[in-house]
Amino acid sequence: MAKIISLFIIVLVLQVTRADLDSVFKSFLASVASTGLSTKTDDAVKSLYTLYKAQFGRISLLPGENDLRLASFKNTLSAIIDNYRQKDATHTLGLTSLADWTIDELNVLRSGINLPQGVINATSAKPSDILLTWDGTTLRKRSTLPTSYDLTQRVVSGTNIPVVLPIRNQGYCGSCYAFAFVSLLEFQYAVQFKSNSDLSEQQIVDCSTRDAGCNGGYFTNSFSYLQTNLWQEKSETVYPYKARTNRCAFSSAGAGARFPTLVYRSVAANNAAAMQQALVSYGPLWVSFFAGSQATQTYKTISMNFNAYQRGVFQPAGCPTSLSSTNHAVVIVGYGVDATTNLPYWKVRNSWGTNWGDSGYFKIRRGVNMCGIESGPFYIAKTS
Repeated sequence: MAKIISLFIIVLVLQVTRADLDSVFKSFLASVASTGLSTKTDDAVKSLYTLYKAQFGRISLLPGENDLRLASFKNTLSAIIDNYRQKDATHTLGLTSLADWTIDELNVLRSGINLPQGVINATSAKPSDILLTWDGTTLRKRSTLPTSYDLTQRVVSGTNIPVVLPIRNQGYCGSCYAFAFVSLLEFQYAVQFKSNSDLSEQQIVDCSTRDAGCNGGYFTNSFSYLQTNLWQEKSETVYPYKARTNRCAFSSAGAGARFPTLVYRSVAANNAAAMQQALVSYGPLWVSFFAGSQATQTYKTISMNFNAYQRGVFQPAGCPTSLSSTNHAVVIVGYGVDATTNLPYWKVRNSWGTNWGDSGYFKIRRGVNMCGIESGPFYIAKTS
């Protein structure tokens, strides 16, 4: 076995110079699946990490930082190997942009939800308000739902304008709530103005005083800010993202959007059918869910698996389902049934860049409130 591993190391070092990360990693995974990591595989792991650093821009690490991140990288590899051995796993893990992040850095990505004190208002709409669907009609009765739906494949009626913009990256800041909120605003901008505009997450981070900047926030607080700001939201070019909390620099001057009056509504918890109806009729859903933590070994496993998620339907064992347990905000943009596992899923937009997950998206089990993702959905609409 030692000779085989040594031979593999030599091959791997040669591959590093000419093969991409995925192909080298696939070979590495096959070679260690039965034995796991050990001191005999240290050189192979270091060679793999060298390639990883080149692909993800970690070239100029200081020696101390390199050792720290290499340790995190090894932990990620161990989780991936464990998942690879599970023949009944419904999702696949891989090397994402978070593979060498430290625990402290990863904890920041799970600090994005601050539930408001007291009762969370279910809607900002008046009883007399009539909401328009995203294609400009009124919903008089429940429509027959399609078996699958994907807003990332949709355009504004009569145009080629996409209703969902490319994935962005929140970086080292607990601002997922702002990214999720702005995704809903960009959807509204597309359908109302028949154009696209990258709107500013940084404005929400800096200016929504009921939220806590890079230390988390919540949908209703962000919506309240937009309302008091007379529905004005600047563009990303005017108010660019900095991944840190700054003094509010909003000005009415410059490019951006001024929306007509908007309203929000929540969808009843634990009601996947109602969420599907809201998604098809009104557009993307702001949701929060539990992305793991360091509190217990089960939660650590959930965290590690989500960090390394690559494809498939995420349904970790032991995931809490209460709204109060949720710690990360994301956006539901579609649903369907997975062809490989036959599991119903939500298609979800994350804010960790395109080098995470399935080009920035993930699937999670639908209809069982997996990790609390059906515990508190919201959507935004225009009134007639």
